[in-house]
Amino acid sequence: MNPDKYYWTNRASIHHIERLKDFLPANSDAEVILRSGSPRYIEHWEESVVSGDGHRRYDLLLEYDIYHPSHGIYFGCRSLTLPGFDHDVETKEALEEWNKVMPLALRRLNNVFPEKDFSSRLRDTDNDNDRTFWPFWISLHEDESPHDVACVALRIMSAAYRDYIAGKSIPESVGEPEDIVYPHIRTAFTQEAYDSFLNRMAANVAIISDLEHKQTNMRHAIRIFESVLEKAEARGLVTRSDAYACAWCLKEGISDIEFASMVKAVFRLIGDNLNLPSPVKIPWKDLIRIFLRYDETPFKEQLKTLKAQQDTISLIERQSLKLMAE
Repeated sequence: MNPDKYYWTNRASIHHIERLKDFLPANSDAEVILRSGSPRYIEHWEESVVSGDGHRRYDLLLEYDIYHPSHGIYFGCRSLTLPGFDHDVETKEALEEWNKVMPLALRRLNNVFPEKDFSSRLRDTDNDNDRTFWPFWISLHEDESPHDVACVALRIMSAAYRDYIAGKSIPESVGEPEDIVYPHIRTAFTQEAYDSFLNRMAANVAIISDLEHKQTNMRHAIRIFESVLEKAEARGLVTRSDAYACAWCLKEGISDIEFASMVKAVFRLIGDNLNLPSPVKIPWKDLIRIFLRYDETPFKEQLKTLKAQQDTISLIERQSLKLMAE
């Protein structure tokens, strides 16, 4: 066992301290901070607002406890009961006031950060001491900047508090919480990704098919593609990876340009085989969710822009035609 009983705590905490180095004095060292315990809490106050009745101060701040790295970096509102007032009473008032400010704050946060939904990120505190109370707090995700997300969000929430205190119009309450609905996560190299590719390819075939043959062409297109894929596996051009549910790795030596040309050739031949009046659109976004390079590195959508020399294209078309004919 490591003789330093705080080894793992310190090891995990260094990462978070480094993320917050802009809020520390110049040349601050994470290991020195951990050894000294100072500051115990790394804090950045973005703004403070005094409640309308003058009983509480709302500090909109970013905070991190160096000895509890599992809590991560968090931000939100800390209500401080001012001298002369009963803290138990002010705690209830702070929570009630936040419930009134919340609809406006959430509307503005989601307007500014359209790819995030802050209504699912609000957390309740589990303590109330030292005349302070957090009506809510939000974990800062690993892929979020303390400056670009936390500080911006804190300013938005501070403005919502100020507007409420000034008596400005506030949206209606968010009401009772709804059942949790988890957003769909688009995966890669899964059965869902493979099915999505086939469905998108079939839909693209349907678009350019006449009504009488639409359903038949969709089924045939899928059958042709899966047949080509099976034959490409048999010849060692691709190998199905056992590390993923649905992923095929290219044979070593096949370049990105050659692979792009292979795909284009197969889709042209699918169109010719079905006697379609125009080329079948290739669903590149879905295709790169099922194919990998030989070293398991993924492709980017820019794959579709790569163009090979004509002699390479002719060779690949002949090889693709041979695969379909086998």
